[in-house]
Amino acid sequence: MLKIIQMIVFLGVIICYKLITMYNYNFKKNFIITSFCLSLAFSPLAYSQEINSTPLKNSYNNEKIYSLEKKLLQDKSQDTIKEYIKAQKKLARQLRVFKKDYIEATDCLRSALYFAKKYNFSKEYQTLLEQLNETVKKSGFEYDNYNRLEIAKNLYLEGKYYASAYEFEELYAKNVEREVCLEYLGDIEQKTNTFKDSALNYYKKALEINPNNVSCLFKIAKLYTQTNRNSLALEYYLKVINLSDDEQILKQCVIPLTIATKRSPRSANLYEAQGIISEKTGDYKKAYELYQRAIFLNPKDVFLKYRLGGFLYDTKQYPQAIRVYDNILRDNMYESQIRAGKAKSLLAMGQTQEALKEYQVILAIYPDSKQAKYGVYETLKNKGDIDLVINNLYPLNENFVADAEFLYDFAELLISFDQTQGAIELYKKTILKDPKNEKAYLKLYEIYELEGKNLEAQKLILEAYKHIPQNEEIKKIYLNQAKNVDTKKDELALNYLKSNQWTKAIKIYEQIEPKNADIHIAIANCYRYLKNYKMAAENYKKAISLDNTNSDTYYSLALTYLDQNSPQLAQSMLLKSVELNPKNVKAIKLSNYLKNQNTTNLLNEAYTYYDKKDYKNALKKIETAMKLYPDDPQAYYYRGIILEAMEMYPEAIKSYRMSVKLNRSFSLGYYSLAKVCEKYGRFRDALEAYEKYLSVDPKEEELIKEAEKKVIELGEKYY
Repeated sequence: MLKIIQMIVFLGVIICYKLITMYNYNFKKNFIITSFCLSLAFSPLAYSQEINSTPLKNSYNNEKIYSLEKKLLQDKSQDTIKEYIKAQKKLARQLRVFKKDYIEATDCLRSALYFAKKYNFSKEYQTLLEQLNETVKKSGFEYDNYNRLEIAKNLYLEGKYYASAYEFEELYAKNVEREVCLEYLGDIEQKTNTFKDSALNYYKKALEINPNNVSCLFKIAKLYTQTNRNSLALEYYLKVINLSDDEQILKQCVIPLTIATKRSPRSANLYEAQGIISEKTGDYKKAYELYQRAIFLNPKDVFLKYRLGGFLYDTKQYPQAIRVYDNILRDNMYESQIRAGKAKSLLAMGQTQEALKEYQVILAIYPDSKQAKYGVYETLKNKGDIDLVINNLYPLNENFVADAEFLYDFAELLISFDQTQGAIELYKKTILKDPKNEKAYLKLYEIYELEGKNLEAQKLILEAYKHIPQNEEIKKIYLNQAKNVDTKKDELALNYLKSNQWTKAIKIYEQIEPKNADIHIAIANCYRYLKNYKMAAENYKKAISLDNTNSDTYYSLALTYLDQNSPQLAQSMLLKSVELNPKNVKAIKLSNYLKNQNTTNLLNEAYTYYDKKDYKNALKKIETAMKLYPDDPQAYYYRGIILEAMEMYPEAIKSYRMSVKLNRSFSLGYYSLAKVCEKYGRFRDALEAYEKYLSVDPKEEELIKEAEKKVIELGEKYY
C-alpha cells in the first residue's frame, strides 16, 4: 500500500514539475523528487499503515518473501505456493545455519508447513516437519501445548499469519482451546483471504462451542456488513447488544443500527436496540426516549414495555416502573414476569406485604415458578427462619406439603442465586425428611468445603456413609478422610478448574495455608479468567515473592499488565522472564512485538517534530527508538532523513549505510544513501548506491528511472 501511495505521489510530482518548467520557474528536478520521496518515506503514519493493513510483514524483512506473501493474497496458484515454500525453506536454512536464529527459522518452517499441509504436498510436508522438529530440538525451546498456544498468539501479533495458522490448526486438532483456535483462524482468514466467507465459517464453528462468544458474534456482524448482507448483520448486532456490556463494542454497533433505522424508520426493534446501547453506556435520558419511541411504534409489544419497566427499576424510578407494569397487567394479568417486576419495585420501595402478595399470585397461577419462589425468599429472608418462607409460598393451598424433593429443589434454586445460608437450611431439612438423600449430602458437603467448614464437612460425610455406604461418591470421600486437608482442597479446586468454576476454585485455594507460589499462581489464573486483573496481578506478585525463578510467572504477570493497558510494565516483566529463561520463546516474541510497537509510536512522535522542523526533538525520539530496537533498519533510515534535513551529511550517510546493512534488500535506504552522497560530493559512492538500489528489485517506477539515468551519467565518469 505504501509503495502504491509513493508511486501516485511521484507521478503527481512529475506532473507538477512539468507544469513548473513550462513556466520557466528555476527549480531542480532532483530536489523536487528527493524532497517528496523523503517526506513520504519518512512518514511513520504511512509506515504503520503498511504494517497494519498489509498482512504478513515479517520481522526478518526478507523482500522476496514479503513480495510473495502479498502476491498470495490474490494468487494462490500451485506455482506461487511452491515458490513461497521454497523461499521459506531457504530462509529457514540461512537463519538456522549462519545466524543460529532458531526462533525466526521455526517461524519460516511453520509458514511453509501451513501451505504444504493445506495443499497436500505430502512429501514436502514430511521434510518440513522433520526440519521443524529438529530445529525445535536443537534450540531447546519449550513446545508443550500451553507454550504453543501462546506462541501462536504472538505469531499473529507479529503479522506472521501463515505460521500462526499452522500452529492454531495443529492445536485445534489436539483439542486444545478449540474455541480460541477457531476465532484466531477466522481472524487470519480475514487477513489472508479476499473471500470473507471462509472467516465466517471459522467464527460460526466457534459459536457452536460457545453460542455467547460476543467477540465472534461481533466479527460475524461486521463481515456481513462489509459484504452488504445487512439483514444478517443486523441479526448478529442485536445478539451482541443483548449479550455485551463492553462499551467499545456497543458503540461500534451504533452506526450500522443508525443506518438500518434510516432504511426502516418504523422498526421498533431498531429503536429498542439503540435504547439498550444507550442504557448500557450510561446515557439514560436517550435510552428512555428510544424505548418510548419503540413503544409508540409497537404499543402491543409486552416485552418491550417490560424492558422499559426494567430500565426504570434499574435507574431507581420505582413508582414509574410500577405504572408501566400495571399498564401491561391490565391486558395481560397472567404475565408472571411483569408481575414479578412489579413485586421487585414494590419491595425496593419497602412495601413488603404488597410485594409478597404479587409473588403469591404468580405461584397461585404457576406453582413451579422459580422466579416467584425466589421472590418470596427475598421478601422474607430477614424476617425469620426458612420455615416462614416455606409457609408463605402457597397460603391458599391447604394440601401443600414441603417434602424432601421440594426442599432439595428449593435449595438448588437458592444456590443458583448464591444464597448459601438459605440453601444450607434447606439441605439440612431435606436430609431430616429423607436420611438417604445422597444428592443433599453431597451438595451440603460441597458447600461446607467451599466455606472452609472442615469439621462440619467431616461430620456430614460420616453421617452420609452411615446411612448410604453403598454410594460410590460418598464412599470415596469417606475413605479419603485420612488424607491431608490441603491435598483434598487441592483436588477439589482442580475439579472446579476443569469445569471452569473459577470463583469456587478461588474459594478453595484461599483456604490452603500456608500458600506456596503454585497456589498463588492458580488463584491468579482464576482471576484472569474472571477478568479481575488487579487481583490477578496481586497474586502473581505474591507468587514471585515466594519464588522469583519461574520465567512463566513473569510472563503471566506481563499478560495481566497488558490486559490493564500497561505495556511498559508488561515489557519489564517480559525482559525478566527472558533473563530467567532465554529459551522462553513466547516471552521473547511478545517482548519483541512490544518493542516494535513502542518503536512505531516513537517514530510517529518523531515525525510530528520533523514536520514542524523541530529536528532536535525528532532526533531524540529516533535515538530512543534505536536504543529500544537496535536492529531496526527503519530507525536508522529515519535518523538519516533527519540528519540530512539538518545538513549533517556525513552522519546521514552513516545512518543510511547502517539501515541497508541491517536489511540488504532495503531499496529506499540505498536510494536515499545515493542522493545524500551526491549532495556531499561523493559521486563514486553515490554510483555504487544507485547500482545497489537497482539490484534489489525496487518497485518505485519514477525512482528506478532516476537511478538508471544517474548510473549512466556517473558510470561514464568513473568506468
